[in-house]
Amino acid sequence: MGSQNNISGSSFDGVAITDELGRFEFGNDSFFEIIGLQGEELIGKCFMEVIPEDMRDILERRKQTGTDIPYETKIMARDGEEKNLYISCVQTEINGTKKYVIIIKDISEQKKLELHLKESEARYRELFENADDVMYTFDSKGFFQTINNAGLKALGATRDEIIGSHGSKWIAPDSMKIANERFMKLISGVSIDEMAIYEIVCKNGEHKWAELRTRPIKEGTKITGIHGIARDITEKKRLEEQLKEYHEMLKKSYEELKESESRYRDLFENADDPMFTLDSMNCFVDLNYAGLKVLACSKEEVIGTHISKWLTPDSFEIAQIGIKKRLFGDTIEPPSILELLCKNGKHRWVEIRSRVLKDGGKITGIHGIARDITEKKRLEQQLKEYHEKLEKSYEKLKEADRLKTEFISNITHELLTPLTSIKGFAELLNDETIGKINDEQKKSLDIILRNSDRLIQLIKELIDAAYFEQNKFKLKFGMVSINNVISRSLQDMHPQANEKRITIIQGIKPLPEIWADEEKIIQVLSNLLSNAIKFTPQNGMISVTTVDDTSQVKISITDTGIGIPPDKLSRIFDRFYQIDGSASRRYGGMGIGLSICKSIIEGHYGSIWAESNGNGSTFNVTLPKLMKKKRRIKGHDEKS
Repeated sequence: MGSQNNISGSSFDGVAITDELGRFEFGNDSFFEIIGLQGEELIGKCFMEVIPEDMRDILERRKQTGTDIPYETKIMARDGEEKNLYISCVQTEINGTKKYVIIIKDISEQKKLELHLKESEARYRELFENADDVMYTFDSKGFFQTINNAGLKALGATRDEIIGSHGSKWIAPDSMKIANERFMKLISGVSIDEMAIYEIVCKNGEHKWAELRTRPIKEGTKITGIHGIARDITEKKRLEEQLKEYHEMLKKSYEELKESESRYRDLFENADDPMFTLDSMNCFVDLNYAGLKVLACSKEEVIGTHISKWLTPDSFEIAQIGIKKRLFGDTIEPPSILELLCKNGKHRWVEIRSRVLKDGGKITGIHGIARDITEKKRLEQQLKEYHEKLEKSYEKLKEADRLKTEFISNITHELLTPLTSIKGFAELLNDETIGKINDEQKKSLDIILRNSDRLIQLIKELIDAAYFEQNKFKLKFGMVSINNVISRSLQDMHPQANEKRITIIQGIKPLPEIWADEEKIIQVLSNLLSNAIKFTPQNGMISVTTVDDTSQVKISITDTGIGIPPDKLSRIFDRFYQIDGSASRRYGGMGIGLSICKSIIEGHYGSIWAESNGNGSTFNVTLPKLMKKKRRIKGHDEKS
């Protein structure tokens, strides 16, 4: 029994001894406490009959097999408490007698702790897998052991692709150095409280930024790995970078603004035109040197004063209207013109453009630029006076021209009547209707008739010119054969040409009839042929040619006369213009024939122009091939 007492006193486990037949012989206090029985209930009884049923099968199997296989089970103690037991049954000999030693261990608390640990691990695993932040562990070599779902999502990879891979695979080269240094410190036992920021490379090549907290994993005193928590701060980094760029832009803008303000101030002060700033009460806040010069005062005398001090009453009223329009957002076009009252008593005129100044949405004042137009106003006034004088002179000239035209019209009619009578009686004498005349008298009568015709032609030209001026010239339109018109004109001019032995070459093609005034076209061609004969020397040559174009006919008369200087070509169709003053004395004429020709041709919507290379001249006439019966001809009423 000595050995039994030793077992009883030294063991926290429950220990019981039975004989070979299973009769209970001994149990220590722990045994009775665990199974919930008293010693007197067991002494001398069969052990299998009194112990809880859950234990019987276990002990029976141990007894039959003779092996000691530890076993865990649950029993219901007599007091109703469920217990987790660890049971072991050993066959032995005590004092030469075969015995069974039964050892039971109450592991209920241990099981509770294990359950709590499993629940805790499950909660940790759930937290680990479902955390918003990336959570992972490395072994002591830096290889991934675990990583949560957030980590898989961040790296864009599967768990199989990450577990077992080295951490360096997922770190950008620029972050590798700091990552290695931090890992070595942690593995060597150095505590690191500061967070680290790494650039991460995802499976798809995308780069992200992560903020990490790491700590060593210890088993006892040995560091076996690293545990880390990372947060994706890519968006934060992007915003920080954007904020940095904005800051740089703001800094640059500030520097540019300072430079711009400096340039503006330099421009403001040195501008040739006055520049000013008014506050919201229309008082001067600033005025540049040019403005001070115009007002003939110092800056101190202007700043803070109201604009009404420097404007005439009428101009102040104009300025107020303009300012109100500006404040209500209206534009002011043209710029305001105001009359200034300078300090020295002088009045000056300025042209002002302005704009509203705003701070946020609030109007704080007006900025304007003025231009001194005093001299311009003086010149405008002078020009106005000159214009008024010119208008008066024009009216006088107009009246004089009207009187001149009226006088020419009257005098030509007065001259034409007696001249016609003179010519008529001269013709009667020349025809010997009244009586016989001698050769000398006939020569004199020929001279009288020739000069009468010339004078009558000049008078008719004056009458035509007067009619054109008074817009009384009438064109009588009808269908006209241009070939007949040319033929008649040449026939009329042949005597003059023969007198100077001038050859007239005709290159006239058949032309269509056109809508025109036949007599006036004959007048034009006769005038041009007469001029060609007049300015062509003896034995010269004149050619008349025609061209039939699609929309017009063209008649050209070319002579081998004295020609026309190039600088005179544009003026020869002006009324009363002659190339040389002596020409009228030498060749006759008043310089109105070509101007009448021009008016007639333009009345037909045609063109007339001259060409000359200094050796002879060519006069060209074009007339439109119009088949309309009626039309308005350049201000002249047509009559058919």
